[in-house]
Amino acid sequence: MATERKHLLFFLTTDPHPSPFDINMAYDAGFHAVIPYGNVTEESGALLVQDIIFSRGPKGAKFTALFIGGNDVELAERIRETAVKNMFPPFQVSMMIDPKGAYTTAVALVAKVDKALGGLKKKRVAIPGATGPVGRVGATLCVKLGSEVLIGSRQLAAAERLAHQLSERTGGVIKGAQMATDEDKISQLRDADVILTTGKAGVQMVSETVLKTLPRGKVVADVNAVPPTGIHGLSANDDLKEIAPGIKGIGALAVGVLKYDVEMEMLETIRTADTFMILDENTALEIARRRLSA
Repeated sequence: MATERKHLLFFLTTDPHPSPFDINMAYDAGFHAVIPYGNVTEESGALLVQDIIFSRGPKGAKFTALFIGGNDVELAERIRETAVKNMFPPFQVSMMIDPKGAYTTAVALVAKVDKALGGLKKKRVAIPGATGPVGRVGATLCVKLGSEVLIGSRQLAAAERLAHQLSERTGGVIKGAQMATDEDKISQLRDADVILTTGKAGVQMVSETVLKTLPRGKVVADVNAVPPTGIHGLSANDDLKEIAPGIKGIGALAVGVLKYDVEMEMLETIRTADTFMILDENTALEIARRRLSA
């Protein structure tokens, strides 16, 4: 009697503890079991992938999938590359990469603003506190969509170093600036068309003082749902609500609904895929833009 095949998701993360958020979503996406591994490196990832693919055999490949995550975006990308190198037909399992949710969150954030403005081409985008995973990915996505990007950090050297790295990677215009004080932010944010805040939960990046000085016509968006939100006067549920004269805001939960839908579709796609595929931030952006245009 043939044994029923189970849909298994192997969750490889760079962090000590895999994210319960992603594990919960994977079960809701229909996986029978999610098997997490923490502190994964390129070396251990290669060994895990070999054990995963060979143990299920050629016929089990379509019932097996990989999720690569963790706070270290660069290491997660290298693990993705290692996984691909260690697979070959017919031992290939579909995978998605979403380090600490940075890809799907950044995609949802950028796609919402892109839709609101009718496109980001030639727009000036400022991202205070951009040195975290979501800020980095958001900057890269904005450049891909034709924006000029200014990333901010409390330390000028850190902002300029990251701006240089991302400029080389994307071939776009990304500059760094110090945004440690309200005075810094007033100076740097005045000329931006779009302001995206991607700081830590509970940290306000744009104060009332800064917001009051900004010229009309801007769109601001935030990914922090923990009070206080990243932008003064912006509620998590706001979706293009005017939060200051001539300034419209998109809150974290408005972004989060789209992020959830995008990640869920990606998980369902790798669960049901009959052929080998890799889903990343580019796939996530396609999904987000399609959903927003529906």
